[in-house]
Order: sequence, then C-alpha cells, then structure tokens
Amino acid sequence: MYPVLWTFLFFGLAIIVAVLEMFLPSSGILAVLAIAFLITSIVLSFQADIVFGSFYTLITCCLVPVFLWTALTIWPNTWVGRRILLEPEEDPALVPDEEQQSLKQLIGKQGLAKSKMLLVGLIEIENKRYNAVSDAEPIEPGEVVSVIRIEGTSIIVRKSNVPASMTTAETAPLVDPFA
Repeated sequence: MYPVLWTFLFFGLAIIVAVLEMFLPSSGILAVLAIAFLITSIVLSFQADIVFGSFYTLITCCLVPVFLWTALTIWPNTWVGRRILLEPEEDPALVPDEEQQSLKQLIGKQGLAKSKMLLVGLIEIENKRYNAVSDAEPIEPGEVVSVIRIEGTSIIVRKSNVPASMTTAETAPLVDPFA
C-alpha cells in the first residue's frame, strides 16, 4: 500500500482511539495508543514525501489542541464525566450550609468581647453570643472587636478602635469561672 494511505489510516485510528478514551475509562492506555498511532502516521507521512510530511505535521500540530479542547468541553457531559465530576447539588459537602452563610453575614460587624481572649473566647454581636478566635493579640473582656473573616465555622476577630460606648451591647463581660 501507499504511505499516504497508511498515514491517513493511522490518523483515523488515532482519532477513533482518542474518542474511545473519552467514553471508556482505561487508565490512559487508550490515550497512549492514540498518541502512538498519531506518531506513526507522522512518520509514514515523511516516508511518502518530505513536503507532505512537513505539511501533515503542521496540520496535525494545529488539530491536536483543537481536538483536546473539544474533548475537554464534551467530556463532562458524557456518562463517564458525569459519574466522575459531581454536581454541587448532588454532593452535600460542596453545598454551603445555612450556618456558614449566616456566619459570613457577620464579616465587618462589631461586638463586645465577653471573656478574655488569649486565642479563643466568647463575643456578643447583636445580642447573640459566638465563640471566636483572636487574630493577633489578646483581647480583654468588654473590649470592642470587629469580625475580619470567617474560616470554616470559626469567627476570626480583631480588637477594634471604636470605643465601647459606641456599641449597642452594653452588658457586663462574663466572669471567668476558672480564674
């Protein structure tokens, strides 16, 4: 047979095996086989003619990224892709819960420290009490704190420069029962 015919035959096999790789989980064996078929088709194109081989290699180098982009676009919609890639509504761990959403609403708000916070302590924001973590320094009871961020279910606070008389909660700080 002619090398040009073999070139296109191996190119066709490379495409068929690459498409099969998208639909059949093979641990990459089919992808390696598709690459081997593609390289074989390039070698055979050079056996036919050096100009044809150069042109064929250039076209192949342009088509491979297009094929990969198309495959990666289509793959999440295949039955294999749907089984491997979970949708957020299918996996409860990926859906933010209501507690997380309510804690995020506290970012930027100010409250009072109700206990001494060397690292962890009790704060009160809008007449609700929360366990919080001090960001940088110890915070004394009665000092004004600001919520700077939420990490998981931890409220991270920092001492605020606003005087305590400016806050809405004016209740006495809690007494440490272990002191």
